This record gives sequence, C-alpha cells and structure tokens, in this order.
Amino acid sequence: MACPKVRQALRGMPMKSRLKDGRTWIALALAGTICWFVYPVLRVGVFLIIVEAGDDASILLTEELVDDASGLNVISHKGIVRLSSDLAATENLLRETLERARTEKLSVVPFGARHSMGKQALREGALHVDTSGFDHLEMDGELLRAQAGARWSKVISFLAERGLTVEVMQSNNDFSIGGTLSVNAHGWQPDRPPVASTVEKFRLMLPDGSIRVCSRTEETNLFRHALGGYGLFGIILDAWIRPAPNEILRSQHVMMSADQFAEGWQSEAVDTKARLAYGRLSVAPSTFFREVMLTVYESTGEIQPTWEPQERDDWMTKVARATFRASLGSQRGKGFRWFLEKNIGGEASGLHPRSYLLNEPAWVFANADPEKTDLLMEFFVPCKRFAEFTGAARTILEGQADDLMNVTIRQVKKDSDTALPYAKEDVFGFVMLFTVERSAKGAASLEERARRMSEEALKLGGSLYLPYRNYATSGQLMRAYPEFPLFVKEKQAVDPSYLFTNGFFDYYAQALDGSVE
Repeated sequence: MACPKVRQALRGMPMKSRLKDGRTWIALALAGTICWFVYPVLRVGVFLIIVEAGDDASILLTEELVDDASGLNVISHKGIVRLSSDLAATENLLRETLERARTEKLSVVPFGARHSMGKQALREGALHVDTSGFDHLEMDGELLRAQAGARWSKVISFLAERGLTVEVMQSNNDFSIGGTLSVNAHGWQPDRPPVASTVEKFRLMLPDGSIRVCSRTEETNLFRHALGGYGLFGIILDAWIRPAPNEILRSQHVMMSADQFAEGWQSEAVDTKARLAYGRLSVAPSTFFREVMLTVYESTGEIQPTWEPQERDDWMTKVARATFRASLGSQRGKGFRWFLEKNIGGEASGLHPRSYLLNEPAWVFANADPEKTDLLMEFFVPCKRFAEFTGAARTILEGQADDLMNVTIRQVKKDSDTALPYAKEDVFGFVMLFTVERSAKGAASLEERARRMSEEALKLGGSLYLPYRNYATSGQLMRAYPEFPLFVKEKQAVDPSYLFTNGFFDYYAQALDGSVE
C-alpha cells in the first residue's frame, strides 16, 4: 500500500498527469528490462564477430622453449625428441635418448598434448619427448591397442567406424592417451571409476630402456604407479583399453537446488543407468552456487554402426561459444547465459551418438585472448557431502567471482587401481574454470581461493586434483595424498637416478620436507 504522503500527492494531481506519469514509469521499467537483455546480447554479438576460437597450436613449442596449457610455465629445454608411429624405430630412439640423458646428466620428460598446467610435462633444461607422432591404433581382439601419442579424437573416429566408442575419458578429445593415463583422468560417465579401470594392460619403458608389460596380474606394482604416476616411472608406450558400444543417446535436463543435487543425481543419473551425465552450477549472481542444471544422456537402445563426422564449427557452436566467453567479468552476462541454459537446455540437446558427445575439443569454449589464460582447479568431496562443500565454496567465492567462468560436476566411483587415488570413495568432482590475466600476478590471484577451497574439501574427507596449478600447501598435499611417501619410495626403487623428473615433481616432492608453504 502507498504511504499517506504519496496518496495525498496523487489526489491533488490531475487524472491525465497521473496516467502520463504511470505510463512513464511503465516505459522506464520496460526500457530497463529491454536494456538488461540488450546489453549481454550486444556483448555476445561483438564476441561472435571479432573473437576467434583458439587451438592447440597456441601452446608454445619451439626449438628453444616449451610451455603448457597454462601459458605461464615457459621453460628452456635441451631438445625435443619427436616420436613416430614406427614402433621399432621409436623404441630405439627412446633408448638412445635415455642413454644421452644418463651421459649428460639430464632428465627426460615425455609429453603429449601438454594440457596440464603445473609443469607435469615440463622441466627446465630437460630432454622432452614429444609423443604426438606415436599414434598408431589397432584392434587386438575386443580391445583397442593405442600408442601413447594418439589423441582421443583419433581414437573416437577409429572406434566409431566399428560401432564402438570410448568407455571412460575426459570431456574433451584433444588429450593424448599417454597423458590421460598418466594423470588417471576421470570422465563424465556416471557411477564409473577413473580411466585406469578401462585399461587391461600397457607396455612401459623403464629408465634402463627395458620394457615391461604391466597389468593387474603382471608387474602389478608398476601398473598401479604408472597409471596416475605423472610420467615419473617410465614412458608408457601403448595400452590395451576396453571400449564400449557406440549407443545413440537421448538428453534430458533437470533443474534443481544445490541441496537436492546428490539425491537428484542418484535418481536421474545412477538409477536410470545414464551413460553420460554432468551437473552445472550456476555462476549467475542471483542463483550463485544455489541452482544446478543436471544433464543426463540415456541410451535409446540403438547403436550407431558407422562414423559420421559432425561439424563443430557450425553457427550454433559459435553462438554458444560467444555467449560463454562474453560473460567474463559481466554479472549480467552470466545471468543472461544461465537464463539461456535453463530455458534452451544447454549444449548437445536431443539425440546424438555417444561418439559425437565425446568428440569435442577444448578449444571450442577456450579463451583466445593472448592477454588472458584459462586456469582449472578441481576438488573432490564424498557424494554425501556435496551440499556442505557447495555452501562453503559459495562463501569463499561469492563477491569475488568475476573471473569464474564455469563449474561442472562429475561423479567418480572409488579408484581401486592406482597408488595415488584421488577418489578414495565415491566422490563428486567440482571442476572450476577461471579466466585470468596471463601473468604471475593473474595466477597468484587464485591462490588464496584455491587453498581455502582445498581446505574445505579436505575437512569433508575429500581431495584435490593434481594436473593443474600447484596451489596447495605441503600440509594439504599430504592430507590429500597420504600415500605420497610410499609413492616416492617406489619411484626411488624404479628410478634411483631420477631420470624421469618434471617440474611438478620438483615442487610436489618438497611436501615431504614441508617446504611448500
């Protein structure tokens, strides 16, 4: 009800003036509403016109220098050894490389796509082995035999031609097989352990140049340590991986509150035996970390028998990318983006072969501004503690999240295969994408938030993922991975001269003496 003074003023105002004044307020309200929508739409239009997508070629690699996906770890090297798909030639070249490293007292660092962000594939003054040309694929009975340098994009098309697809992999296709196994990546396949669970065996070249076949029944210690071992135990040559049928999947999107998500995931993704699923937390200011969109892909029971490549550079993808990138630093942009996602249903709606859904490169939504960089961090919490972590993270991030672009939720079943498990029980992974200034200052701007969220995850019995920036303190590292001292002892037994060492291990090993603060 209007206050008495307002009513008194209105009584003394002519009817025409009151009507005119009312129409003015309505017009202003309408104009404000239109402007609220027009501004983010205009930003999207500008991004659509002038901002190009990035690509893997933007990750620095020259005859003198090499970097990783962070764009913040440029180092000089002592040579890039490039492998080919000729197996015998590659094995001989690797043995020569190891001998040179021993003679010249150098370390050896293998790398594939270099999508890690904390020098896991780099070391100052080391010999670096580029596995990207080592990419032959073949079927060995019902298993895929893949050389370590093959990208998942090649694997997906190879398997799809046979009515098959990948069982567990990351959400993007531009990683290498060897890199994925070395970080024991998880996927967005609900109720499934990390990728190690799909590996039947692999061949590993040790520091002395010998080759071991590693499986759950043969060389079991090497099997457990090389998977998720960050290249520290040897060079994975090839792996025998279990594929899955290339089913045609139907998408469904369900909105829910963060407090309901754990139960919603169980009923919508696990109980329905969905083949793929993920959650997306709202980063819009009005619903920040309070709403989640759950997307599930259920089987139609049909198999896609052949490979039918689908264009990723179509207009819908371009608009989706522009809408995503235009929301950086804009609260209205993030609100507009969330409005579209809720009402249109997110990406890849409808019917799609599983191979298509897996075959998306990271560059589609990646930053292409040379002055900025995308940095990831991921935290794991037991499934039953989802709401608690969401609330804690909201408290940490709300009000200082202009650089937070996206948060996706994946479920990971307990890892029983590797020596450094991040999923010690069934967990939800919170994958957070930030876009910051491409500088040491930009990276440092995330450190406090990363450490605070690590602390909250650890308090809840969770963990943190290691392929990204090395933000955690020594205490947090040791609490997340209490197995690490035994991991290092095993490395010393296999590689006493530390021939296989990277910048990540240089940093991480300091956790043993508590010097990472």
